[in-house]
Amino acid sequence: MSLLRKLVKIFLIVSLFILFIPVTKEINLKKKVEKVIENNNINNIYSGFIYIPKFDYKNLIKEGDESLDENLVELTNFSDKIDGNRVILAGHNNKYVFNKIYNLNIDDQIIISNFITDYNYKVVDKKVIKVDDFSYFNEDKSLYLITCTNNNQERFIIKAKREL
Repeated sequence: MSLLRKLVKIFLIVSLFILFIPVTKEINLKKKVEKVIENNNINNIYSGFIYIPKFDYKNLIKEGDESLDENLVELTNFSDKIDGNRVILAGHNNKYVFNKIYNLNIDDQIIISNFITDYNYKVVDKKVIKVDDFSYFNEDKSLYLITCTNNNQERFIIKAKREL
């Protein structure tokens, strides 16, 4: 009986440890985002932040490069700056970045900030496009959020228009 108790105890400890690591990572990431935003941390690393009130989701935005960061939203290399006419943000489809954007609806609000000015957008469309189709990203005063789908040949897109 004592051996069974020890095994159960070990199992419980290992299980709690496995569950605790992702929760700790998420808490630490949220604290980092809040601290950068609170301090208006304008530097070469972050261009600004995104806030989606529907999910109480905030994340930092950095300039994009060849590979996406698993925790950050990235300003793509074919986008204007955050205060430009066309903002295109890409992010992984994971719980730290863009897995919830599938649940955005028409007229939901998205806020993009460059740490100085907040820009308000309303969702106007959601769509799945081919990975090499860039014709969709053609409207001024628009924000596009891009994430992957289960099909490597397609991307999920949210299109939002800036509110003036």
